[in-house]
Amino acid sequence: MARTNNFDGLRLLGAMSVVVGHAYHLLGRPEGIPVILGYPLQTLGVIVFFAISGYLITASWTRKSNPLTYFAARCLRIFPALIVVVVLSVVLLGPVTTILTTPEYFQNPRTLRYLINIVLQPQYDLPGVFTDLPYPVAVNGSLWTLPAEFFCYLVVPVLCLVPRKGRFVTVAIFLGVSIHLARVPAIDSPVIWGTRISDAAGMWVFFAAGALFRLASEYRRDLFRTDVAIGLVALYACLIGVLPTSVIWVSWIALPYAVLTIGLASTPYFRRTARFGDLSYGVYLYAFPVQQLVVLYIGVERMSLNIALVASISLALAWVSWHAVEHPSLRLKEAITRRLEPKRRDVRDPAITPASLDAEAAGRG
Repeated sequence: MARTNNFDGLRLLGAMSVVVGHAYHLLGRPEGIPVILGYPLQTLGVIVFFAISGYLITASWTRKSNPLTYFAARCLRIFPALIVVVVLSVVLLGPVTTILTTPEYFQNPRTLRYLINIVLQPQYDLPGVFTDLPYPVAVNGSLWTLPAEFFCYLVVPVLCLVPRKGRFVTVAIFLGVSIHLARVPAIDSPVIWGTRISDAAGMWVFFAAGALFRLASEYRRDLFRTDVAIGLVALYACLIGVLPTSVIWVSWIALPYAVLTIGLASTPYFRRTARFGDLSYGVYLYAFPVQQLVVLYIGVERMSLNIALVASISLALAWVSWHAVEHPSLRLKEAITRRLEPKRRDVRDPAITPASLDAEAAGRG
């Protein structure tokens, strides 16, 4: 069914923002990273993902509170494509690019250990791979957000155990805890499952804000307004110009509200971004190793050339991933849903059009 909102386009735009932002790091020019509304460009792209995900994942749970179908949908969206990119990195990218001999590479314990990325425990290096690049060793630095996001998937059903009217309070508590954890200095923050909690919590804040806006939209049909979004972003932009380190909290409201207002709108052409496939997750998964390969084989060339090459290759790989892995997995999810829920409830949602009820199934979230 054709989309009638802008979420697909926003997700792809977020993925491409991550590509461009990472290019500065991977070419050895981190000082040149564009900073927009107080955030590096790649971070802003991830914020887009988490704000949309918070809204749509909460919508998914409130529509059909079945743990089996909920977790089946989440797992079939995240893991199949992740498994493919991790395995390809180990058996193809690694042997081709390592400075070690092939036997040395496969006998190194960190080669096999790289597979723990499949269970969302990040390991960024493969033995002898990318050791002499401007951003050395890292094979796929983008994977750090996946455990942070999947944790949010686990939290949503817990937060929604209370009656519907109490869910706003439980999600607000999650937001408050996330804010507290995000403010802990990195050096003092614990690392759990390979993830620094302060880094993850910095994104949980935007997920929680998206979830709160979803719950609020059940009571206010006109919650998302373009003029309010423009006003909030303008106010935030003015404040960070004066107090750049003191008003970051405004972004936790202004940015998710603006993202969701744009996402729930229906803009001609932009709403049809995914007509050839939803490529945002594939771009996000493949772009980082593609960027490293481009630097390895072509060198540190002009930024525009690097980004053009990386974007073209990543989009092509994402297209293959969507049609060969992700979309078939979503069809399996639909089959499981039909088996476990033969009679789907008809839920009227004032904030999401019928055509977008399952938008989250086609995006990262």
